[in-house]
Amino acid sequence: MRRTIFLQDENAVWLKGNLHSHSTMSDGRLTPEEMKEAYKHHGYDFLVISDHDRYTNTKNMTEEDFTMVQGFELYGNATNDKDIHIHILFDDNFDEFEHGQYIHLPERTGVATKAFCEEMRAKGAYIMLNHPHWSMLTSAEVEVDSFYHAVELINYESEWLENVGDGTVFWTEMLFKGARLWGGGSDDNHNGDPVDSMYSGSFGGWTVVKAKDRSANSIIEALKTGSFYTSTGPAIYDFYVEGDEVHVVCSPCERIYIGGQHRCHQRKIGRHVTEFVTKLKGKEKFVRAEVMDAAGRSAYTNPIWLD
Repeated sequence: MRRTIFLQDENAVWLKGNLHSHSTMSDGRLTPEEMKEAYKHHGYDFLVISDHDRYTNTKNMTEEDFTMVQGFELYGNATNDKDIHIHILFDDNFDEFEHGQYIHLPERTGVATKAFCEEMRAKGAYIMLNHPHWSMLTSAEVEVDSFYHAVELINYESEWLENVGDGTVFWTEMLFKGARLWGGGSDDNHNGDPVDSMYSGSFGGWTVVKAKDRSANSIIEALKTGSFYTSTGPAIYDFYVEGDEVHVVCSPCERIYIGGQHRCHQRKIGRHVTEFVTKLKGKEKFVRAEVMDAAGRSAYTNPIWLD
């Protein structure tokens, strides 16, 4: 039997997108329309305008070849009341908020945050914990059985400009604790500098979904089910477990790592490596892959759970 996180449908499409960005509706410097054109020009298929505590409705900006997915970034609190940022994304059937509406918690506490996010998830929203490193959040401060679907393991602007955007260690520790979380990636761009500047926070971290079609509803469904990978460069074409073997297929890279809990790492290193097949060690509860190219850019699969 083959196990995989990717949607198994011969008509499925791979779509590249940015899940986290800010416009002039909050603290960004570009309008939603300017953001859309910039990402479309750079070969993206979808974009989320996720303004701070405010819903920017961009449904009418969707085109045949470019999809706008809806959402916002919530200022919230962890269970110990530490400040955190949380992504609330939803499909086009979600009608809880009006365009331009400010969304504030009744009080800034972990209890209020949990109640709101659990309500949003129950109504069909996709919930992601944003930039844990930037928020100075540790895995010990997040419950294993939480309301999150995912952790933002790549936050490009925070990493590029402040060196605090890498959430991979946090994500790994949460997986080791037993949490079942996907790993997302995005820019979190505010565009304080031109998009073609060396100081730009755009076009550096993205999510690629394998979805039923190009609709926002299918993109959200792919995110919820983990049918995606996160990247700063390489592409991943397939990742699956069949029998006692793990298979990875990717764009040309120098390193492919297979990992699970307890440091069960296996690797293939070389020039222009595009595939790795290896045996399970037999103790893994899950496996996931990271591929790295010659420039040091990485792509990450979501875990395949083996229990």
